[in-house]
Amino acid sequence: MVPKKNNPFAEFERLTSEIEEMFFRFYGGPRLRIMKGGAFQPLADVYYLKEKNTVIVKLEIPGISPDDVSLTIEDKTLIVEGSRLDTSRGGEKVYQQMEIDYGRFRRKIMLPIAVDVEKSVAGYKDGFLTIELPVTEKRSAAINVPITVRKKK
Repeated sequence: MVPKKNNPFAEFERLTSEIEEMFFRFYGGPRLRIMKGGAFQPLADVYYLKEKNTVIVKLEIPGISPDDVSLTIEDKTLIVEGSRLDTSRGGEKVYQQMEIDYGRFRRKIMLPIAVDVEKSVAGYKDGFLTIELPVTEKRSAAINVPITVRKKK
């Protein structure tokens, strides 16, 4: 595989994405994005866990099967994609309130530091997808990370 050159516009792309997200939340919310055919973005926490020397990414994806989610890590970017289906479709509905996002989702998260993609693990429990990304000095090639479903205790 040919090594990728550093993208000089990566920070600009990240900033643009964040500004777009703020704009949609303030002016149109997720409904506007869905009506225009766009994907929704699940909420996420990203933090560094000192005792494990690991970056943790935790996404809120209730009602979504781990089989319907894919994770890709490339350079210092984590891409989470999938879909949530509305299983109660059918018949005529007149909504009074509609707040749950359905359809495709895509979340692109810029990681604060290089991670070891070979040792990365992901687990799903109680509607949360938690991805553990050990910190490394070297850059790795793109890789898909499998998701393990954790049983309730």
